[in-house]
Amino acid sequence: MGSRPKNLSQAIEELGRAAGKTGDDLKSKATGEIENLEETLEKLKPRLEELKRTAGEEALNAKATVENEMRKNPWAAVGIAGVVFFILGFIFASRGKRND
Repeated sequence: MGSRPKNLSQAIEELGRAAGKTGDDLKSKATGEIENLEETLEKLKPRLEELKRTAGEEALNAKATVENEMRKNPWAAVGIAGVVFFILGFIFASRGKRND
């Protein structure tokens, strides 16, 4: 095991020989685990797609709600933005004073 393995398969075989097991045994176990992982991922794909679709719909609904509220009362949106920026400015200004 003096030379560096060229790929994962070779590394598994070398580790198998070093541990007193055959490389084929370790390789078959690793292959089995990879197949199990692939099956699990295939089972999760539909659920992940549904989650992605649902999250997208919720984001669009939230965006529409915010836009409607801004149209109804634009001054409230300006006031909220002003308060947020005032607080951020206060936080960053106090950080700058501490570093001096």
